[in-house]
Amino acid sequence: MRRFWTAFLLLLVMACSPAGAASPRKPKAPAPATAKKPGASAKKPAQTAPLPPEAERREGFGSRTVGGEGGRVINVEESSEAGVKLALQKANKTGGVIVRFPENATIAIRGMLPRLTASNVTIDGNGATLDGTNMTKEVALLDVRGHDVIVRDMRFRNGYDNLRIQGDDAHDIFVTHVSSTGSRDDGISIGYGAHDVTVQWSFLAGNTRSIFCKYGDTNDISLHHLWIQKGWIRSPIFSGHIHADVRNIIVEDWGEWGMRFEDGATGNVVGTLFVLSPYAVSVGAKGDSALRFMNAGPVYTDKNVFRGEAKAPVLASGATQPYDAPPVLTHDVDSMEEIVRARAGCMPRDAIDRAYIATRDGWYVHDGHPLTVSASR
Repeated sequence: MRRFWTAFLLLLVMACSPAGAASPRKPKAPAPATAKKPGASAKKPAQTAPLPPEAERREGFGSRTVGGEGGRVINVEESSEAGVKLALQKANKTGGVIVRFPENATIAIRGMLPRLTASNVTIDGNGATLDGTNMTKEVALLDVRGHDVIVRDMRFRNGYDNLRIQGDDAHDIFVTHVSSTGSRDDGISIGYGAHDVTVQWSFLAGNTRSIFCKYGDTNDISLHHLWIQKGWIRSPIFSGHIHADVRNIIVEDWGEWGMRFEDGATGNVVGTLFVLSPYAVSVGAKGDSALRFMNAGPVYTDKNVFRGEAKAPVLASGATQPYDAPPVLTHDVDSMEEIVRARAGCMPRDAIDRAYIATRDGWYVHDGHPLTVSASR
């Protein structure tokens, strides 16, 4: 009888207990770090950052610089010569800064601005124009003498020299989306020991001398995706023991001669278009001087196109293999022409740049006589 009541009581306790209480579970272990989240695809591919648009890539000998990235911003607070002068003076005190211009401002420069001697500086033009129409001295609108400098998104117009990059301390310089027009001497001057310089995606027109690369230990220059037109000479020139890498540029309608390597200069000219109109010939352009070698070192040339009155050089340049240079995305001439005509220069193009492009005849450029145009032309 005692066994009966014992069994009865045991059954009663079990029936009144909550479900599962007789067999408590261990707490669930946390999911390992590699466990997939609810709803996640088991075969989702790894994400990679897309490449920037072609016109925003940073390439060539000057591409390693970061300029003033991460530094404080110095705003040009006044759209005047005094405002620019003050901003450059502040930049020169410390370096490691971004000098930012007012958006699309046009600033008249009459005197001499401070040379940019600081390093690790970005000149963020923000679409602004420095206009040297009334300059009284033979100086540059912007004169870069420090290292690790970026100049971007800016117009330089009607100066003596528009943009200078000069001296042994001027190295690792990167210039992109610049328009340089109407200079009385050099549109862009790279010389007197400057080295490791890139000029890319820029527009030059109406300059007496387009791009000057010469003197001292100047070396390692990349020019790519440029549109150079209506310059008298030096579109561009490489003189002395310079190594230059030239790719995907358009040289169009020079006043006397186009591109020249001289006095030992070497390098590459690849995928470049030389175009000369009958009108340019009528005002002094030489069709057989599109690309010249005058006592130059060996220059590698490949896939260049000579159109209209422009003639390929008669003499072989001597190099059978390209010289080493930092990689640059290089297109065939047909593809290059379309994108360079659409994207080179300070974008979006203003009325003056568009007027240079639209001018087909009636222009003249010569020593001491740059071509300047108005928006109404």
